[in-house]
Amino acid sequence: MIKTKSIDEFKRLIKKNKSFLILTHVNPEPDTIGSALSLYHYIKGTGKNVKVYNEDDLPKFMKFMKYSSVISTVMPAMRFDVAICVDAGSPDMLGGEFNRLKSSFFVNIDHHRTNTMYGDLNIVDPCASATCELIYDLFKKIGADIDITIASLLLTGIIYDTGSFRYRNTTYNTLKISSELVRSGADIAGITEKLYENQSLERLKLLEMILNTLELSSDGKIASVELSKNMYEATGTSREDAEGMIDYPKSISGVIVAVLFREIEDGRYKVSLRSKSDFNVSDIAEELGGGGHKNAAGCTMEGRLFDVKNKVFSKIVERLK
Repeated sequence: MIKTKSIDEFKRLIKKNKSFLILTHVNPEPDTIGSALSLYHYIKGTGKNVKVYNEDDLPKFMKFMKYSSVISTVMPAMRFDVAICVDAGSPDMLGGEFNRLKSSFFVNIDHHRTNTMYGDLNIVDPCASATCELIYDLFKKIGADIDITIASLLLTGIIYDTGSFRYRNTTYNTLKISSELVRSGADIAGITEKLYENQSLERLKLLEMILNTLELSSDGKIASVELSKNMYEATGTSREDAEGMIDYPKSISGVIVAVLFREIEDGRYKVSLRSKSDFNVSDIAEELGGGGHKNAAGCTMEGRLFDVKNKVFSKIVERLK
């Protein structure tokens, strides 16, 4: 639920200011991008100067999203009246260039439980399935027109963050909002086809290599896979091709927690955690220096892979007891 005071403040900011920078988190996915581009479309439509920044290139599978070409990987040098950060629980999620940003006012719009409330205005609701769901609510309350462009962008983010409405973050409100977005013109079949039925052969070869590393705990409750830099080189793929790979070990019957250990560089790993039922992996991620949601979280760890795995597994086993 967005507070009336926050809604009024957001409306005032849009009306009073002239230049806006919208920032999305590193390693972008459709929720952060759908949130940013829907805001871009709306604010641009009010006649304001609007830029969108992300430190990383946009993955190929998201380039069907309207306005994806406006996203810059270079932090603008100009000073902005307002910076709007979407779907980022903390400033470090916005990349190394964040500290170079020149802005008079920061808006933080997010749905992560672990959000650090770093904005001058914080519009944060952990009950929302996706930041796109939260932005829909914000748009409705400020009287914005939900046209087919906004509807399509927001539904894309909601579909992705709910696993096509399969995850436990899907609520009555999520389905109600999604139906309203479809009524506004969003093509749910077309969006899901572009998100999930547009894979390259190289990505499937990468999946084969990842699944060859599959390990199951003795009780079958923990499944893990590994992704090395060499696998990218062998298959001609990149980081974006690994998106969603963790869902395969998670899908195994009896598995409660799935882990993907992705090599970033020598001695440094991105650890992704996914869980079923009521098992909370965000607490584990926080203990290891990261964060996220109850059933989807992650962190970055340093050391030998053997030691990193043991540390993660010991935390999971401790919580499973």
